[in-house]
Amino acid sequence: MNQEIAYLHPVKTARALVLVYLCFSVPIVAMGLFVAFIRYGDLPGITVFTALILNALIGFGLLWLGCKAYNWVAARFGGIEVHVRELTPEDRQ
Repeated sequence: MNQEIAYLHPVKTARALVLVYLCFSVPIVAMGLFVAFIRYGDLPGITVFTALILNALIGFGLLWLGCKAYNWVAARFGGIEVHVRELTPEDRQ
């Protein structure tokens, strides 16, 4: 059965994707802080955390804009088609 993604809620989609993005970026920032502490003996200050927050805010805005653009295109030309099927109990194992 083919179905089409006709609409993405901009705020909910952007929020979910930013949270997924932060799951990857927070460990990287933590590793950078650890390396900076080992290398220089102190932490680089609030700059890293500010960059992380700013990155999340800019990412949210761009994702929101991307959802708006997708919804505009999907309304005029059609959205992304996905093929879905019902799983049988044997498929779930």
